[in-house]
Amino acid sequence: MPTTISRRVPPQRLVTLANPLVRAVARSPLHGLVDDALLVLHVVGRRTGRRYDVPVGYVPLDGELVVVTRHAWRVNLRGVAEVEVTHRAHRARRRVRLEEDPATVAATLHRLVVRHGPVQAQRRLGLVFPGGLEPSAAELEVAVREFGLAVLRVADTGSGS
Repeated sequence: MPTTISRRVPPQRLVTLANPLVRAVARSPLHGLVDDALLVLHVVGRRTGRRYDVPVGYVPLDGELVVVTRHAWRVNLRGVAEVEVTHRAHRARRRVRLEEDPATVAATLHRLVVRHGPVQAQRRLGLVFPGGLEPSAAELEVAVREFGLAVLRVADTGSGS
């Protein structure tokens, strides 16, 4: 059954074109332009060993930076405990945990919505809630399944860890 929650994300072609600029800004003295919205994950391909620098949006929650994605690059993080991250122009290893179970992902999304409010959550998560109202965890789980969403939890870079 389709959800009434929809997705609002920029076209992939635009994202692909903008990624080199975002990566450059994230590690430059201009990093303040993106610090409150983006970080760069430095991911190594599981089969190929190829290195990928993936700019991603995040939302802070309980001392962690939460990344919501539907992209295939996430499979490279299955079973991985740490990854290099560029945030606030600093590159460092951070603890990570990939959540792919739809109920778990929906519970995390629901906590984000409750913590940040539906207006801010919609903007930061790329989701649109019917009437702009807070969705239930069950509605979010339907959306997670429909859109193939996962959550990556990155240890808060502000904690000094």
